[in-house]
Amino acid sequence: MNKEASRALFDEQTKDFTDELLQARNWRLFSREFPVLDVGFEATGRQPIRIRMQCDDWNELPPVVTLLKLDGEILRPVPSGPPSIFHQGPHNVTSLPFVCMAGTREYHTHSSHISDPWDNYKTKSGYDLGGILTRIWNGWLKSTP
Repeated sequence: MNKEASRALFDEQTKDFTDELLQARNWRLFSREFPVLDVGFEATGRQPIRIRMQCDDWNELPPVVTLLKLDGEILRPVPSGPPSIFHQGPHNVTSLPFVCMAGTREYHTHSSHISDPWDNYKTKSGYDLGGILTRIWNGWLKSTP
């Protein structure tokens, strides 16, 4: 993927991360500078979580999603509770806990999902960067606090 085309798509898909949206969802924006989208989720009674999306080659490839504590350390253990998109891991490529959900590079490169390629999703509604982040946020809200 052309780096400038990837950057332009990244910028277009993250421009609506306004202060109003961030405040309404109780999200904290750590970075929105290509190729990194880094957002923290907080809610009363829940363990905060930080989602770092590495978006090199967006959207030829889905983002690499790293689960972090708000201070930037790797999050272990990750939220759980049936059903959960958060997998304790280790992932067969990264050796880290991961988000097991279509739209993340970890999902599409995991040995259990290689038959479900990113190409099946990348042009569908809800699989832009905001949609993927919202799906992760909703999964976090449904997990065990």
